Parts: sequence; structure tokens; C-alpha cells
Amino acid sequence: MESVSSYYGSSHHQLNRNELFFSEIAPIWSGRLIQARDKISPISITRLKWYQELKNSSSCVVGEAHGFSADYVTKCRECNKLAWRFMFFFLIQSDSRIERTIVRFVHHWNKEHCSKSNIRPRSILQISGNTCC
Repeated sequence: MESVSSYYGSSHHQLNRNELFFSEIAPIWSGRLIQARDKISPISITRLKWYQELKNSSSCVVGEAHGFSADYVTKCRECNKLAWRFMFFFLIQSDSRIERTIVRFVHHWNKEHCSKSNIRPRSILQISGNTCC
């Protein structure tokens, strides 16, 4: 296992060598959440636009991980619950709860949606639509 700096870098989350990082599971939202925390005003048009995208099951964090599909809503209860958590904690601007949700999502994704046959070395990893459990 290797130690990996988590979303905000304030804590560490242990990942096995073959497990994916959040930035590999949902690269667009990984970047957006960092920007929202560091650079985007709490009352900006960009933040409002991103919140609207988080309300859409296919364009939210979990939707991105599922290949911009909303199929997970009916197929995976945990993914559906995590999508709601991302949306709510983004709305109330709770960085610590977003961090915990990311850790929970990464753990869930690697356990339930990232089968050993889908794991590729990070150097050649290409993000593609993964199917739900």
C-alpha cells in the first residue's frame, strides 16, 4: 500500500497499488472541486453553474465516473447516495465533508466498480465509462 495525499492534502488515505485515485475516477470534478475550494468565490456564476451540474445525475461527480451516465441511480444505491452528498456539501460549502465523501467514494469505487480486469497501470490509464455493479 502506498500513502496518498487526499483531496485537500490534510490527511492521508491508503490505496493499494492497483486502486484508482479520485483524480483518475472523476478527473473533471477533481479539478473543479480543488478550484472551488481555492479560487472560486462562494457567490460566483461558475460555482452556481457547477452546482446545477451536480444536480444532474449524468454530469455530477458520480455521473462522470460512470461515463457521464445516470444509470447508476437505479443500479447502485451507494453511488446514488454519494452523488447527493457531493451536491449537498458543495451547496453548503463544507470542505471537510466533501473530503470525507471523496474518500468514501474512492473506497466504494475501487471495491465495487473497479474489477481487476479493468485495472491498468497508471502510466497508461485512460478514463472511460465504467459500468455500475
